[in-house]
Amino acid sequence: MFGPTGVFPLISVFNIIGCVSISFAFGWKLAAVTFFAAMPFLFFSAFMRIRYEIKFETLNAAVYADSSKFATEAVRAFRTVTALTMEDTILERYSNLLKDQRQKAIRKAWYATLIFAFSDSVELCAMALAFWYGGQLLASREYDPVAFFVVYIAIIQGGQSAGQFFSFGPNIAQAKASANRILAARQPTQGQLQHVPTGPLSSSEHTPSPSVEVQNVSFQYSTREVPTFANLNLSIGSGQFVAFVGPSGCGKSTLVSLLERFYDCTQGTILFGGRDIRSIELASYRSALSLVAQEPKLFEGTIRENLLLGLEAPNNPTTEDQMIQACKDAEIYDFIVSLPDGFLTELGVNAQASLSGGQKQRICIARALIRKPLLLLLDEATSSLDSHSESLVQGAMERLASKRNMTIIAVAHRLATIQKADAIFVFGEGAPGQGSMILESGTHHELLRKKGVYWQMCQAQALDR
Repeated sequence: MFGPTGVFPLISVFNIIGCVSISFAFGWKLAAVTFFAAMPFLFFSAFMRIRYEIKFETLNAAVYADSSKFATEAVRAFRTVTALTMEDTILERYSNLLKDQRQKAIRKAWYATLIFAFSDSVELCAMALAFWYGGQLLASREYDPVAFFVVYIAIIQGGQSAGQFFSFGPNIAQAKASANRILAARQPTQGQLQHVPTGPLSSSEHTPSPSVEVQNVSFQYSTREVPTFANLNLSIGSGQFVAFVGPSGCGKSTLVSLLERFYDCTQGTILFGGRDIRSIELASYRSALSLVAQEPKLFEGTIRENLLLGLEAPNNPTTEDQMIQACKDAEIYDFIVSLPDGFLTELGVNAQASLSGGQKQRICIARALIRKPLLLLLDEATSSLDSHSESLVQGAMERLASKRNMTIIAVAHRLATIQKADAIFVFGEGAPGQGSMILESGTHHELLRKKGVYWQMCQAQALDR
């Protein structure tokens, strides 16, 4: 609504006001008859024509959306298509989609043609009425030709402008509804803190402690009827290495998202260094965190540029040393220096395709370590690594944890990677309608002695020793 399209309604309003004023000033009788008899039809015809002219391109593009999605999906999965010898099947299905959608496009073109023809006919009939009555007034010498043509053109012009204005009515309604949804999404939900003053995480007088405390936290996705978890409580000490384990869908990654403030909890409080994370400036808070997600994400550019993303001084000499050390900790340094261009190797589409999942993931882990975070979040970070790389990264994580200079939270399904964690929180299904809860917690050996849920999970992975 703030682009060129948004100016048209304003232009139409001024056109209508000006045309009606001029027509009544030059000849009120013809203006009144055409305004009340012909103008509504002019409104309607201009509305139909302009509205469907705007819509036609969108409708025409929409009919080919399904075939475009299918083609994109097939190209992305070309290895699977080739492995299953599905080329002929894919081509046949794509051809059928194009044929069906071409027929839809033809039908929509016929429909648009009829709309345009109808609107033109209505507009010509309205003009004929105004022209006929104006001719009667000219014949009776009540109007001279100048007054007649001024009034006639002003009324016709005003009607067309009004139709253009009304044709943007749905756009205005959609923009208003969209804006209301955006503003509603920004409002705190029931139970959230409102008007909490925010400040930076650290200052010259205060260095934050990387402890985490979750107090009576509840969270529910807006698209679900059942909360992910309710009244969740846990405490993580500064410098601890802790793990979240449990079946898929029990809220482990959701809790990581809450810690990163991708979402805010619907009830309760999350404290970081003793402060409510909602009272900390978002940029300042996230600069103290690093997240390594399950799916490694790299951007076009060099390996060095990908490693130094988000750093305030990427060209600082000390940053180079930090980058090398982080790559060594992530067990990716030897691979990078073995490349012809080393850290300056370009990661375009083809280069990224040539990297294995484990190599991409270790680059992402190194990128997270360069930031020297107070809180390192590993959301299934070793899931795409082979056994050798996983053991190397696991050793690196354990060495980092032993330094006690950062808190590490790891979400894991492979229990072998978190056996040396200071604390393991086992998530599982709670009471009906209450979502997930923490079933038990403790170290690896403490949980094995309990012979509970964690012991059963270890038995399934042959780790019950």
